Amino acid sequence: MARRGEVSVGSLQWLGHVVLTAVIVAGCADLQRLVTPSPPPETPPPVKREPPPPVLSPQVGRGDEDRLRREANGRIQKTEQIVAQIDRKRLAKDQQETYSTIQNFLTNAKEALATRDFPRASNLADKARILAEDLLRSVQ
Repeated sequence: MARRGEVSVGSLQWLGHVVLTAVIVAGCADLQRLVTPSPPPETPPPVKREPPPPVLSPQVGRGDEDRLRREANGRIQKTEQIVAQIDRKRLAKDQQETYSTIQNFLTNAKEALATRDFPRASNLADKARILAEDLLRSVQ
């Protein structure tokens, strides 16, 4: 018999059995959860890609369209002539970034010209020309 404040061996064995039983029962639940496959994740519905809205531009006659095309093309060519005078190898880092911006404007202007967005093509060519003129002045 255990004295006051002491625990008997039998009590420890009984407690051990209770703890072991609890661990086994809880372990089985976790084991079953691990063995049972989880349901596949829900696949989101496919995203519908809508085409970009059409470019809104004023309706112009055939003669005006030819004139606008010539003007935009002339602005692009004038800017390319200015850019051709710039020695890219002699540009500082910030000047090289400006040069790249000019090239991007020209590329976008040509794309706008190809899609018959003549006002946009002219606008982009003008922006490129202004940057190109400034850049050319700064390297001379």
